[in-house]
Amino acid sequence: MALIIVVILSVAEQVKIYSSPTNHAKYTKFCFMTLLIANVILLLPSCFSSSFAHLYPFLINQNKSKVLILTVLIAGIFLSAFILYRLYQITHDEDKHFQRIMEYEKAIR
Repeated sequence: MALIIVVILSVAEQVKIYSSPTNHAKYTKFCFMTLLIANVILLLPSCFSSSFAHLYPFLINQNKSKVLILTVLIAGIFLSAFILYRLYQITHDEDKHFQRIMEYEKAIR
Protein backbone atom coordinates (compact mmCIF):
# COMPACT_ATOMS: atom_id res chain seq x y z
CA MET A 1 0.00 0.00 0.00
CA ALA A 2 2.86 2.35 0.83
CA LEU A 3 4.45 1.76 -2.58
CA ILE A 4 1.20 2.75 -4.29
CA ILE A 5 1.11 6.02 -2.36
CA VAL A 6 4.74 6.75 -3.27
CA VAL A 7 4.05 6.03 -6.96
CA ILE A 8 0.96 8.28 -6.89
CA LEU A 9 3.08 11.11 -5.45
CA SER A 10 5.57 10.60 -8.27
CA VAL A 11 2.83 10.62 -10.92
CA ALA A 12 1.37 13.82 -9.45
CA GLU A 13 4.82 15.41 -9.56
CA GLN A 14 5.28 14.39 -13.20
CA VAL A 15 1.93 15.93 -14.12
CA LYS A 16 2.97 19.13 -12.35
CA ILE A 17 6.38 19.14 -14.10
CA TYR A 18 4.65 18.75 -17.46
CA SER A 19 2.87 22.08 -16.97
CA SER A 20 5.82 23.91 -15.38
CA PRO A 21 9.12 22.27 -16.35
CA THR A 22 11.87 21.86 -13.78
CA ASN A 23 14.84 19.56 -13.42
CA HIS A 24 14.30 18.79 -9.72
CA ALA A 25 11.98 15.80 -9.35
CA LYS A 26 12.39 14.96 -5.66
CA TYR A 27 9.27 12.78 -5.34
CA THR A 28 10.15 10.84 -8.47
CA LYS A 29 13.66 10.25 -7.15
CA PHE A 30 12.21 9.16 -3.80
CA CYS A 31 9.78 6.84 -5.61
CA PHE A 32 12.47 5.04 -7.58
CA MET A 33 14.79 4.84 -4.57
CA THR A 34 11.93 3.23 -2.65
CA LEU A 35 11.22 0.79 -5.49
CA LEU A 36 14.92 -0.07 -5.75
CA ILE A 37 15.17 -0.74 -2.02
CA ALA A 38 11.96 -2.80 -2.04
CA ASN A 39 13.25 -4.95 -4.90
CA VAL A 40 16.59 -5.50 -3.16
CA ILE A 41 14.87 -6.39 0.12
CA LEU A 42 12.55 -8.87 -1.62
CA LEU A 43 15.40 -10.47 -3.56
CA LEU A 44 16.96 -12.46 -0.71
CA PRO A 45 13.79 -13.95 0.85
CA SER A 46 12.64 -15.00 -2.61
CA CYS A 47 15.55 -17.41 -2.82
CA PHE A 48 14.43 -19.51 0.18
CA SER A 49 11.51 -21.95 -0.02
CA SER A 50 9.86 -21.11 3.30
CA SER A 51 9.78 -17.36 2.79
CA PHE A 52 8.95 -17.73 -0.92
CA ALA A 53 5.74 -19.59 -0.04
CA HIS A 54 4.74 -16.82 2.39
CA LEU A 55 5.58 -13.96 0.04
CA TYR A 56 3.99 -15.51 -3.05
CA PRO A 57 1.23 -17.91 -1.94
CA PHE A 58 -0.37 -17.71 -5.40
CA LEU A 59 2.70 -19.35 -7.03
CA ILE A 60 3.82 -22.95 -6.85
CA ASN A 61 7.02 -23.31 -4.86
CA GLN A 62 9.14 -24.57 -7.77
CA ASN A 63 12.34 -23.41 -9.37
CA LYS A 64 10.47 -22.03 -12.39
CA SER A 65 8.44 -19.74 -10.13
CA LYS A 66 11.54 -18.61 -8.25
CA VAL A 67 13.36 -17.84 -11.50
CA LEU A 68 10.37 -15.82 -12.70
CA ILE A 69 10.18 -13.77 -9.49
CA LEU A 70 13.96 -13.28 -9.35
CA THR A 71 13.95 -12.15 -12.98
CA VAL A 72 11.20 -9.62 -12.30
CA LEU A 73 12.98 -8.33 -9.17
CA ILE A 74 16.36 -8.03 -10.92
CA ALA A 75 14.72 -6.27 -13.88
CA GLY A 76 13.09 -3.88 -11.39
CA ILE A 77 16.46 -3.21 -9.78
CA PHE A 78 18.12 -2.46 -13.12
CA LEU A 79 15.24 -0.26 -14.32
CA SER A 80 15.13 1.70 -11.07
CA ALA A 81 18.90 2.18 -11.13
CA PHE A 82 18.77 3.35 -14.76
CA ILE A 83 15.98 5.83 -14.04
CA LEU A 84 17.85 7.15 -10.99
CA TYR A 85 20.90 7.64 -13.22
CA ARG A 86 18.77 9.52 -15.77
CA LEU A 87 17.29 11.67 -12.99
CA TYR A 88 20.83 12.45 -11.84
CA GLN A 89 21.73 13.53 -15.38
CA ILE A 90 18.60 15.68 -15.65
CA THR A 91 19.25 17.32 -12.28
CA HIS A 92 22.79 18.23 -13.31
CA ASP A 93 21.80 19.29 -16.87
CA GLU A 94 23.88 16.50 -18.41
CA ASP A 95 21.16 14.73 -20.38
CA LYS A 96 21.08 14.71 -24.18
CA HIS A 97 17.67 16.35 -24.40
CA PHE A 98 18.87 19.36 -22.42
CA GLN A 99 21.87 19.70 -24.73
CA ARG A 100 19.61 19.50 -27.80
CA ILE A 101 17.34 22.20 -26.37
CA MET A 102 20.35 24.44 -25.73
CA GLU A 103 21.60 23.89 -29.31
CA TYR A 104 18.12 24.69 -30.66
CA GLU A 105 17.97 27.91 -28.65
CA LYS A 106 21.39 28.92 -30.00
CA ALA A 107 20.22 28.22 -33.55
CA ILE A 108 17.11 30.38 -33.09
CA ARG A 109 19.10 33.42 -31.93
